[in-house]
Amino acid sequence: MRPFATPLQLINVRLTHKTANVPLLEAASFKDRKQALVEFCGLRGVHECVLLQTCNRVELYLISEDGVTTAEAVKDTLIRKVGVLSSEISRAVEISLNEEALLHLLRVTAGLESMVIGEDQVITQVWDAYLEAENAKTAGPVFKHLFKRAVKIGRRVRKETGINKGAVSVGSAAVELAESLLGTFKEKKILVMGAGEMGTLVAKSLSKRCLNPIFIANRTYDRAVRLATELSGRAVKFDKLGEVVADADVIICSTSAPHYLLTKELMVQHVRCGQKGKHLIVIDISNPRNVEESVREIEGVTLYNIDDLSLITEKNKLKRQKNVEKAQKIIDEELAFLSQELKTETVREIIAKLLSRAEKARQRELEKALSMIGNVGEREKKIISDLTSILMKRTFVPLVENLRLAAKNNDIQTIEHAIKLFNVASDNQS
Repeated sequence: MRPFATPLQLINVRLTHKTANVPLLEAASFKDRKQALVEFCGLRGVHECVLLQTCNRVELYLISEDGVTTAEAVKDTLIRKVGVLSSEISRAVEISLNEEALLHLLRVTAGLESMVIGEDQVITQVWDAYLEAENAKTAGPVFKHLFKRAVKIGRRVRKETGINKGAVSVGSAAVELAESLLGTFKEKKILVMGAGEMGTLVAKSLSKRCLNPIFIANRTYDRAVRLATELSGRAVKFDKLGEVVADADVIICSTSAPHYLLTKELMVQHVRCGQKGKHLIVIDISNPRNVEESVREIEGVTLYNIDDLSLITEKNKLKRQKNVEKAQKIIDEELAFLSQELKTETVREIIAKLLSRAEKARQRELEKALSMIGNVGEREKKIISDLTSILMKRTFVPLVENLRLAAKNNDIQTIEHAIKLFNVASDNQS
């Protein structure tokens, strides 16, 4: 069992778009996230674990007794996972501990670490990552508090700075890239593959700029129909994809399919590039990638992926610099409070055990006293019970406050004295 006086360590081990390209992120991603959570939580000294995995990041957040040792163990696992890319990932992995890790989480939820600054999707992604860990029983009370507060702070940042106003998503960046390459969407035939969250963002962004109906394809045809109806577009069945691909000017692919949807073989059969100067732009923002890399070998086809959005995202970052500065001030303000709250988690178990033991003793003595008194009414029983409860709380409140203060001040000696004095280190005490 963890020595109660040992400060909890918050660890973040990450691979993101800032240091890793798409192939490396794909290689590091976990297909079975629940299994990954359980395995990482099984590392020595680890008590809680959350995995945040999106199209441009693979991040592990852990609560452990030994930050450095745990971080290195996680990094080693990622290195082994990517095989031949081990030297690349070794350079690309970033590690943050304690307050630095906490700062990173707040910046992530605020959208400051996103490829497109201020994006809204990341808040949902962070919270979903926590819920996934909670369901896998790898997230406990520390992360429950931490992730709730992080999401709340992320929402505060957006509300007070407006950093999320306008086109702020990888999907909107893909649309901007397509428009910059074409010059205009006028008279262009556009196919969006995927009607999920990202695909919907892409289609909606396109519908505002494109007069022609947008073609929408999705594995679940009904979903494609709903989105196409909403945007006055046209739904496409996957088995009819070739017909649309044949005349398309732009294809933006954003699905969650675990395999290639656009292969070189399919494209060669249907595309008419090279004929009368026709050119096809394919932008793949899926994770994992849904367009086979060899598609770029076809004459007249240019393939782009998430790594190619850097020019668009850099422009976005410059536009939002003032919002970023305001957001960082809010984060710095919140960080100080949250950092102190995190430290008090060191003594949470001590306090819980102490109060639980006191409550059991109160209940035992109350039963004895009521038995000795004899016949008393329910009103009198409640008065006596409330009195003993109030006395107990008033007795223990100063102790609880001092333990929390000791944790905030990293006063390990006081915490250790409390453990010995109240004998709360053993689970066998009743």
